[in-house]
Amino acid sequence: MSEQNQTTTPARSRSEQAVGIIIREHQGLWRVIDLVEQLQQDMNVNSQRPDEVLFNTIFDYIQHFSNRVHSQPTEIVLYKKVREKSPETGPLLDKLERGYVIGHQKINELRELLSACVKGWPDGREAFNHALTRFTQALRKHIKKEEGVVIPRAKEVLTEEDWRQIAEARDQQNDPLFGDRVREEFRELRHQIVSYTPERFGGLGLSHPASKPETGTEMLSIEGVVSSYGQIEVLHDINLKINSGEIVSLVGANGAGKSTLLMAISGLQPLDKGQMSFEGENLNKMSVDKRVSRGIVQVPEGRQVFKDLSVRDNLRLGAYTRKQGPEVQRDLQKVYSRFPILEQKQDNLAGELSGGQQQMLAIGRALMARPRLLLLDEPSMGLAPLIVEEIFGIIRELTEEGITVFLVEQNASQALALADRGYVLETGRVVLEGTGRELLSNEKVREAYLGM
Repeated sequence: MSEQNQTTTPARSRSEQAVGIIIREHQGLWRVIDLVEQLQQDMNVNSQRPDEVLFNTIFDYIQHFSNRVHSQPTEIVLYKKVREKSPETGPLLDKLERGYVIGHQKINELRELLSACVKGWPDGREAFNHALTRFTQALRKHIKKEEGVVIPRAKEVLTEEDWRQIAEARDQQNDPLFGDRVREEFRELRHQIVSYTPERFGGLGLSHPASKPETGTEMLSIEGVVSSYGQIEVLHDINLKINSGEIVSLVGANGAGKSTLLMAISGLQPLDKGQMSFEGENLNKMSVDKRVSRGIVQVPEGRQVFKDLSVRDNLRLGAYTRKQGPEVQRDLQKVYSRFPILEQKQDNLAGELSGGQQQMLAIGRALMARPRLLLLDEPSMGLAPLIVEEIFGIIRELTEEGITVFLVEQNASQALALADRGYVLETGRVVLEGTGRELLSNEKVREAYLGM
């Protein structure tokens, strides 16, 4: 990696890919455990009756993890290879296997204690609370053993050929640890958990009854762009490109010019010099509405929903460049399917929504324009951690559906972790570029933007 001139780096090894998948799922499980402990505290300190649907959804997630990932660990190629290459790990793996079986049983017991607690509240709270504490403590220890012993040992003893075989088995039904279908199921359960979690804990508070395309084709090209506010030059000789199917992140401090660049791409900020093209078509003289029609759609900083209009009307305004008809109605239903909270509150004024709900409305409004290049300006600003995780998960899903994303974000660690490639903007100049992984490991980026 170099300033402006990026060198090609080797693709991640098979072992890095496989371990990355395991760690991501573990991170999801860690966050769920943290949420359980918050809900426990709410139950004990605030005498809040536990939400049976939310707790059972959490138990579904943990039990699903147990059933699909570890109910028969000998079928997982990773475990099989570790046993072959490191027989001394056998007793530990046996113990971990037993732990998953016992954990499965304990969850069923927790469901029964939860039901008794809800029905007899506050009677039954103590029994449910003690059992839940024992369970989460055991689960934390279990994950630490996997991450602290099993995975490091696998990285030591397995060859690249072993990891190749593991990767080849990823989508087979008999190797659920790496199956794409299984990860999709986990994602759906996590979405339900965030939806049902009360807003005070960073969730959505939703009420409830008791393949990614290949990247490489250049989509957006920016060459030598200069832009000013009056006599003050804000963007200085900007050069960057975005390829079809990518997530590209732009990070930088306040005042660096990030939002100005997005507005220039949208046509809301004039250029002094330079050239912009979208799929080979000159953007410089293209009107804002024509850019939207071509598929360049921006989700502005601060959401900017129409607070005095209903949620439904906000969404329909997103399709203002399209002819109203059955297709728009079908797209509206797709948005509701992606964001159930918006359907539930479709008749509410947008100003009555929480910050996280307004951000989902802003994204949904943009989707109504059928974007091909989605420009996102600070989507995590002012949102609770659980909602930020949900928003970033949605961004990842959109690229898997074929939408290209240019993400401007102050949360550099999450933005670069999500990105295929990234740029660093300082006082209107691109000073670094590279893959998201390269920028995350760059010392200058770590010190200036990650606080490390």
